[in-house]
Amino acid sequence: MKDNAKMSDIPSEIENVLTDCAKTILPQLYTDLAQPGVKAVGQALGTVLELSSTILLPLKLVNEKAKLLFAKRMNEYKEKIESIPEEKRTTVAPELGTPILDKLTYTTNEEIARLFTNLLTNASNEDRANLAHPSFVSMIERLSSDEARILNAMQKSDDILYCDFDGVLADAYTPILKHVTAIQKYVTLQYPQNELAYLSNLESMGILKDSFPKEKVNEPLYAEIMELHRINQIGKQNVPSKYRDAMLTRSFYSVTPFGRMFIEACTRV
Repeated sequence: MKDNAKMSDIPSEIENVLTDCAKTILPQLYTDLAQPGVKAVGQALGTVLELSSTILLPLKLVNEKAKLLFAKRMNEYKEKIESIPEEKRTTVAPELGTPILDKLTYTTNEEIARLFTNLLTNASNEDRANLAHPSFVSMIERLSSDEARILNAMQKSDDILYCDFDGVLADAYTPILKHVTAIQKYVTLQYPQNELAYLSNLESMGILKDSFPKEKVNEPLYAEIMELHRINQIGKQNVPSKYRDAMLTRSFYSVTPFGRMFIEACTRV
């Protein structure tokens, strides 16, 4: 079976994929293997499930908690794949599908699980399969739930504006605020104090790029950042009592082409 085959190109014996290729997996999750949604799962994941049946996935599903969690994730995938027109569904490459199925046996965080199921769904869609790069599986593993929320908020945005605020003493500059943004106004973070670390991680993964010293022409948003972080008040409190002067620097993170591909593949279907 070719990984990129259309459903219309798959021979008639694919109808038996649920029992032939996935007989140790899908029957554990669904009693009615003939229902259209389950059949769509079996067809899209036929090769993946066939390989998984001979490796470790069936052993993991012996654990009841893993089985229930996996069933939950597969139902979420089933609901998403049902929105793809049948003629546009395609088989998922094992190089991508097999590690995702493994992750779905133990991923409890909803935001991270959603990234995995979105990636799997896009890999099942002929029109979006080109977005599903195999490296994205390991990249999702490196994300926290807060970082997943930030990426979800960036579906229609290509940059994150930030401000630096430094105290000036003689010829030395002391950071007061570093790379503060307006993210927390629009995204609910579990650990807002980690925002800079999150941005650094996304940058290290090649999703974001620090565009310093360039600056965006967006006075309202920079003003919003200054108000959110009380930069003018902090300046008055520290100059000249603590610092001779203060310096404001404005720049932004831009989404890289690779980062845009990742966001498209993992946050949207």
